Amino acid sequence: MAIGTDAGIWFFGTQDVVDDTSTSTISSGSFSVAADAKLDWTNDDNAPYGSAVLECQFDTTMPTVGSIGLYAKLLNIQSTNDEGDTDGSYAPHFVGTFQIDFGVANDTNFFTVIDLFEMPQAGAAQAIVWFIKNEGTGQTIGVDWNLWITPKAFGPHA
Repeated sequence: MAIGTDAGIWFFGTQDVVDDTSTSTISSGSFSVAADAKLDWTNDDNAPYGSAVLECQFDTTMPTVGSIGLYAKLLNIQSTNDEGDTDGSYAPHFVGTFQIDFGVANDTNFFTVIDLFEMPQAGAAQAIVWFIKNEGTGQTIGVDWNLWITPKAFGPHA
């Protein structure tokens, strides 16, 4: 089926890796550390939406409960001033939830996706630091997890 002129379609930007070769585990209830995040990801095209892909594995046992949350910290929200740091009691922007495939072996990498979220932004070309949070799984996410963000927009087909 051909897509008609002016029909609404999704446009996808370049998928970017936004973790910086993660070397830290993430215990249950904890956020990833800033050292595992690239501090320079910028929404250059001011995309209103995005999608995220997470690759990870659990260290010892696959959980039977919980999820993995995606969070964003906005940089340069007023001149060079940033939002507060993400920690156990403060998370600037909850973006979405990655579902866990509870049937995967603990020593096997699995991929999970948030297929659509509203891109957090306070201004043009918003710089963002992305974090993940191990949301009550009772297990530890192993090192070498990877996170990718794809900017998305919706508009008319040419």
